[in-house]
Amino acid sequence: MKVSRNDPFDLNLSVRGLGVMITYMHSDLYEYMYYMTFKRAMKSHGKEFTNAWTESIDHLDFFEQTDDPFVNNIYTATGRLIDAKHELNIRWGIDEEEDLNDALIVEQAQRYRPYLLLFKKSKSYKKLTQYYERALTEFISCLYSYACAYTAQSFKIPMVLKKQFNQPGAESLRLLNHDDNTVALLSELISGLKEDLEELITLREKKYKKKIIPTT
Repeated sequence: MKVSRNDPFDLNLSVRGLGVMITYMHSDLYEYMYYMTFKRAMKSHGKEFTNAWTESIDHLDFFEQTDDPFVNNIYTATGRLIDAKHELNIRWGIDEEEDLNDALIVEQAQRYRPYLLLFKKSKSYKKLTQYYERALTEFISCLYSYACAYTAQSFKIPMVLKKQFNQPGAESLRLLNHDDNTVALLSELISGLKEDLEELITLREKKYKKKIIPTT
């Protein structure tokens, strides 16, 4: 049975679905870091590292050491997601491995599912930066949807909250219930990821010498 905006609001189940989705998000960004690193900064090792999971990099600090500003940007965004997930686990007593293997919770993670690029290895470096921009944009939108649902205490998000997201800067988050600890956590994460997105857009425009139109 698929999730629906008409489902009865179950905060505990939804937060666990959110936790699974954040895990998917930072795993997705790990793949971007991996393939972009071995396509450019460490291209000479590309034949040794061809699969992000079978020839994995277990310590993410490895990517921080590259001189690639795009990889550094992804590293920062990944860290924000991991830190938020850790905080969510503590606050809600979440067993991450258990939730990832719970079919009902995994189903809940699809409620506001963002775009996830499955086949990154075959994409060019430039294309990966483009798809990463799309991913980061959709991650922010997904997290905002959760914050709206928790503010409204309903999966039917009021139009006023949807429209508010289009406002510039901190104004986009003004109507959220910041007295709710989970909403406050999401707001902080969204703000950080927006900073990363702004930096990314600037990097891409500078690198490719023209206005970049995000992938649709």
